[in-house]
Amino acid sequence: MNTTTRTKQSRDWWNTAALAVVAVIAFLMIWLNACSPSSQSKTSNAAAKPAAASSVNTTGASVPTSLANAGEYGENVYDYAKANDWKNAGVKLAALKDAVNKVRTEVKDQDKAVDRLAANVVALDRAVTAKDRQTAMREANRLTLDVANMTAAYKLSVPVEVTRLDYYGRELEVWAQAQDVNKLQVTAREMRQTWDSLRPSIQTHSAPEAKKFDALVAQVESAKTPAASARVATLVLNEVDNLEKLFR
Repeated sequence: MNTTTRTKQSRDWWNTAALAVVAVIAFLMIWLNACSPSSQSKTSNAAAKPAAASSVNTTGASVPTSLANAGEYGENVYDYAKANDWKNAGVKLAALKDAVNKVRTEVKDQDKAVDRLAANVVALDRAVTAKDRQTAMREANRLTLDVANMTAAYKLSVPVEVTRLDYYGRELEVWAQAQDVNKLQVTAREMRQTWDSLRPSIQTHSAPEAKKFDALVAQVESAKTPAASARVATLVLNEVDNLEKLFR
């Protein structure tokens, strides 16, 4: 009788202990499930930060002086070549060469772009020496685009798209002079793409300015002749100056 009682009591104790263990396990599972969304949310937020940061310029530093100068001198050479002022074009070309030499020292991690810039200068030098107006304008303008693309890696006060619109305005002049309708159409498409990406920012700064430039891009797209493209190019270049002022 006593043996039977002890066996029953032992069995009851093990059953109670097993139930307690099951209850503890269930509690732990509920607690872990409740915590996991929070953990996943924190992990997701942490992962999102680097992605957001990657859309910002990589250096956070100001554009090197030599690179800014190269862009300015390239535009100067363009203007002088356009005016057939080869003396001043040569002066600015010399300053451009010096700036590009300094770019190679000051600009890091863009070796291929620097090489391309140096090649642009060689081609521009040949055109200026030969007093080849069309080629000099084209090469000088191409150089300004390469500089603009390189500056995108730095902290900019004026969006790089504004500088690209300036390039496209001059490109319209170049291809209007060359009577190249196909190149004018390509330029119009590329200008539209650049403007569409910039427009939200301009809209925030000045809705009237956004509307005005919208109309100009529409004129560029509807121009049927090189002469019409040349006329609207002048308007575009003047208006790009106003876009720049919005960010100064």
